[in-house]
Amino acid sequence: MKDVESREGYQIDFVEVRPRPPMVTMTPTEIPEEISQMVVQISKGVQKVLPGGDAREYEVRKLTLLLTAEELEAFRLKPYPNQLYELTITDGVLSFKEI
Repeated sequence: MKDVESREGYQIDFVEVRPRPPMVTMTPTEIPEEISQMVVQISKGVQKVLPGGDAREYEVRKLTLLLTAEELEAFRLKPYPNQLYELTITDGVLSFKEI
């Protein structure tokens, strides 16, 4: 990618991986129990067929950095796709640890 000054650069996205909360399906109380159970079963079945419906965790984008090659080198980051780092922020200092 290129930055606003047309210099070659890299985009690095930092995400937080969180466990997906359990899905709760509620049905109105005035519906008979048999129909209510059938609606819950259908809802669970649809969730399994949808892309990502059976995922146990999800990602929340927390921070995106646009860095030049020099800045990447200064942070000791590698420009490889899917390279994983643990980011720690302490007293205003960014620390990167390769995973």
